[in-house]
Amino acid sequence: MHLIHQSALYLHIAVGFFALMLFWIPMVARKGSFNHKRFGRYFVTAMYTIAASGLLMSGLDLAIPLEIHGRGLELNDPERQSVVSQVRESALFLFSLSVLVLTTTRQGSLVILHKENRQPLRTAPHSALCASLFLVGLLLLWQARVSGSTLFLIFGLLEVFIATGNLRYNFKKTLQPKEWWIEHLGALIGSGIGAYTAFFVFGGSRLFNSLFGDAFSDLSIILWIAPGVIGSIAIALFSRHYRKLFDPDRALKKAERRAALFR
Repeated sequence: MHLIHQSALYLHIAVGFFALMLFWIPMVARKGSFNHKRFGRYFVTAMYTIAASGLLMSGLDLAIPLEIHGRGLELNDPERQSVVSQVRESALFLFSLSVLVLTTTRQGSLVILHKENRQPLRTAPHSALCASLFLVGLLLLWQARVSGSTLFLIFGLLEVFIATGNLRYNFKKTLQPKEWWIEHLGALIGSGIGAYTAFFVFGGSRLFNSLFGDAFSDLSIILWIAPGVIGSIAIALFSRHYRKLFDPDRALKKAERRAALFR
């Protein structure tokens, strides 16, 4: 099991490194262009790999924490309980991020593939996936109440909010013009939030600690929550921009304003 965990970890790190860079190519490429579509597919494949390896690692950490992280250590009962508690708390957060990445990536992919047709989004497997994100968000909120973790509180709220938004979009009666495009963009930004948060909390924290020492410890919580805050703001701004852009009355309103200038 330890070998499986280590193999998943190396895969997670390697693919995650490329995914962090891939995220920006479809974001800055012209929407609908060849590069946007091609690198978007690469990003989706990378995120599925990251989610699967993250679920495998966190699942093993939750199930057998001492076998994975306590091998060769001679621990008394209090020490053993402390290690188990710390490993499982960290694993819960990684598990929630993996569910976030998997759910938002699949939501964004299905939306762009099927556009106005939302039947694939209403299937039992995808609905269960969105519901699982909601439930793991509630679990993080409960853990935040127990441990007082600001990080868990923010991401618990974020995951509940995203899961609720997904289900609302999937099952509401009608869509606004090209609302599928807004949903696609928001979902994949949500996927990027999960990837960047995992980097800062797990791999990036070790790198920054080695480079900046105590200075990073003072700023760590800010860097950990920054992807969630910045990503949420970006989703709100992009959604507002494209809703205005796709407003069917927009052209009529512009024409009326121009006509008024020549009266």
